Amino acid sequence: MLRHNQFDVYCTTADNIPSLMHEIGRIRELNFREVGEGTGCALDIDRFDRDYLHLFIWDREKNQLVGAYRLGLVDKLIEHKGISGLYSSTLFHYDQRFLNNMGNAIEMGRSVIDSQYQKSMAALLLLWKGIGTYVERHPQYTHLFGPVSISNDYSEQARRLLADTMTLHYYDSEQAELVMATNPLPTGQAQWNASLLTSLADLQLLSRVIARIDEGKGIPVLLRQYLGLNGKLVSFNVDPAFNNALDGLIVVDLRNVPTKTLARYMGQSEALRYLATHQYFSDI
Repeated sequence: MLRHNQFDVYCTTADNIPSLMHEIGRIRELNFREVGEGTGCALDIDRFDRDYLHLFIWDREKNQLVGAYRLGLVDKLIEHKGISGLYSSTLFHYDQRFLNNMGNAIEMGRSVIDSQYQKSMAALLLLWKGIGTYVERHPQYTHLFGPVSISNDYSEQARRLLADTMTLHYYDSEQAELVMATNPLPTGQAQWNASLLTSLADLQLLSRVIARIDEGKGIPVLLRQYLGLNGKLVSFNVDPAFNNALDGLIVVDLRNVPTKTLARYMGQSEALRYLATHQYFSDI
């Protein structure tokens, strides 16, 4: 799909890469454990992997895996498996109305970067350029959605602040009515006054506040990535199978992403062509 320096980006099904799937499962588990997540098994491989696409980066010089992302084509999965064929349905209860409101969507998940490539954002950016390329080549898909994790490595106070702030500022209340978490975040006594939560619409300020609560931390990288694409949360779930990670179900309408931002991942002419296909331009 893409080539940048010594890195190649591919997207294929699990049955085409059986040996590489073992490596993807290994680095998933190692890296998720490091941030207080993980399944506790030797490999993080589940029943959904065989039906999803796997977008990954290969380092030709070192002959090793850099990172990977799992993509589920919702229309294909629903056709063959029904809603139970979607990983997110194990964390959140929703029906066809929720999916219909999005239209053609890709479920995103299991993003991982090998530890030696985490020192810069280059690998994650290249993964997202791969996602952008896939969408540009398959322009019928207008939405990305999936669970984004706030790991157990964050304190309960920080997790609650993130959830409360997202619910106030980055929430789709209409879609949220169609979604129910399988294990909701417990309702606790309000810890934050309204004026503080109102001011935290500024993500840089929110990140600084989180860093004061949990030294050295900020808004999780993937959550910030989705918010940068005008993503909206619709529900929060605590996942006991993933070391009690807090998962927010987030939805991105790619037609609402600013042209300049979309071009970062697709290329300028490709982004304009994609938006023209959907007769929608945003220069916000």
